[in-house]
Amino acid sequence: MAFLYCFENASLTQRVLIYLLKKLRSDIDCVTVLFLNDRWVVYLMLDECMDTERCDNCWAFLNENGAPYTASPTMIRALKDLKAGCSPTAVMNRHRLVIVSHGAPKPEEIKCFQTQFVAGLGYRPQSLG
Repeated sequence: MAFLYCFENASLTQRVLIYLLKKLRSDIDCVTVLFLNDRWVVYLMLDECMDTERCDNCWAFLNENGAPYTASPTMIRALKDLKAGCSPTAVMNRHRLVIVSHGAPKPEEIKCFQTQFVAGLGYRPQSLG
């Protein structure tokens, strides 16, 4: 089972990753977090054997906090490359997307990205709040 959702800002995206770690850690195959300047996109792949109730709870949580997202052709190719085992750095260079994390949910990587991005810009855009 796979979900692709977008979220308004970094704080909300971190909350989603913390939820996934607390509630679904054993059912997560992979989480990819992308930053698109005005939003955050999370691609979540769950274990196919996950029970229906847990899957429905996850879906409800994602809907409460974000919105389903339709990937662009570039993003689809990038996600396929990641799934095929390409490194996030190679995929970012090839497809010109910002991959903040890939693999297990890592909320701390969002905070690190925020800090570095804001330091480079000199101000904090709304999507990084």
